[in-house]
Amino acid sequence: MKTGTDAENWRSKYFDGLSALEQEREQARAMQNVLKRLAGRLCTATLGMSPALDHEVRKLQAALRRDATCDEFEKITPALTSAIQGLDQLATQPVAAWSPAMMPGPSATAVSPTVMAPAPAVDERIRAILSALLTQLRRDASLVAQADALDATLTDSMTQDQLQQAMVSLADMVDKRIHTLETARQEVEALLSHMVGKLDEIGRFAADQHHTQSRSQASSETLNVQLADEMKAIGESVESADDLQQLRNQVRSRIDSIDRHLQAFREREARLTEEMRTRSEQMNSRIAALETQARRLHTQLQAEQKLSTIDVLTGIPNRLAYDKRVAEELERFKRFNQPTCIAVWDVDHFKRVNDTYGHRAGDRVLRAVADCFAARIRSTDFVARYGGEEFITLFPGTRLEDSVQLVDELRGSIEQIGFHFRGSPVPITVSGGITAFRSGDSPTAAFDRADKALYKAKAEGRNRCVSA
Repeated sequence: MKTGTDAENWRSKYFDGLSALEQEREQARAMQNVLKRLAGRLCTATLGMSPALDHEVRKLQAALRRDATCDEFEKITPALTSAIQGLDQLATQPVAAWSPAMMPGPSATAVSPTVMAPAPAVDERIRAILSALLTQLRRDASLVAQADALDATLTDSMTQDQLQQAMVSLADMVDKRIHTLETARQEVEALLSHMVGKLDEIGRFAADQHHTQSRSQASSETLNVQLADEMKAIGESVESADDLQQLRNQVRSRIDSIDRHLQAFREREARLTEEMRTRSEQMNSRIAALETQARRLHTQLQAEQKLSTIDVLTGIPNRLAYDKRVAEELERFKRFNQPTCIAVWDVDHFKRVNDTYGHRAGDRVLRAVADCFAARIRSTDFVARYGGEEFITLFPGTRLEDSVQLVDELRGSIEQIGFHFRGSPVPITVSGGITAFRSGDSPTAAFDRADKALYKAKAEGRNRCVSA
């Protein structure tokens, strides 16, 4: 039989589960918002390619603005895909200039065609938008291979034809991602509903147990009253009996009556015990099923939480992971006065890399720098991508003079990477600013000091480290 402590434990587990589920739903909502924003920007970038495509893109924009459901997006997808594929035909024949009058609808009228000049290659801005969207889509493990394949097509010489095919593939991936998020949302809602039902069952079980205990107590009280009455009757029989035989008969009758009362009591108790055993077995079975679901959900949440703290592009911890780690290290510094240093890094002339070689080359540079940091820091150290081309490292248990030597060794290792893009060497260097935790520091104060030292290093010529 479950005790009050058990019920409290299950109630605690239930509310912990609700909290975890709510966090997962918030992460799903955040991902949906990012995807919708990126899809909206992509829609804006594609306007003007053809009347049919513009019409479908505006329908998609309207759906994004009103937070349409997954089913509505699925209905839009076929027509949008057809409009994108229709651009293939326009690419092989003269394209007529068009006006709003040519938009699909009852009022559309024919317009005399005017041959347009061939469309220029896709500019870097559109490729950057596509690359950013692919970075977000890679958070879905099932889309990584498709996203990588599409990313490989985002070359400097990308034509309108290639963009059309990329848009088809991208629309398919966005549709899959939205469907995955919608499915996850439905699963969470179903599980929540199931857990609420289980909690109701636990409440009914507790009420039944209380009712059974009350019935058992009432049965015991009834037996006590019956036994008391029989004992009283035996006493009266002894007093009123005229001879020994009559006394024997009366006593035997009362003993038989007591035996019947005891038998009835045992039968009642056996029925109550069987009812309690059956209910306990049913509840244990349901609790075991709930525990299995809770463990599965916990595993999923752990995987999601791990993904939420990993930078998708570089594979190292992201800013969220850094915020958590730096708070822990600062607390350890305050309690034990353990020396700890923080270094802020910036890839030198990174914009020049993007402008010269393209964003795909820039992404490869960031991955190469991240790999170098991760391979060369000590097991007790920490590195994260702070944002853009900025990285950050923590050196627990290390004095400033020792950390300066460590960061300079890291800087030299990155300088020796020997990065090449399409057969051409691309020099990669980093600048760093480093500082040690001080009494009364906050994470922001320590970061600001290191950041100022970083700017000083860049002002002094880059490819160097400065302490503060």
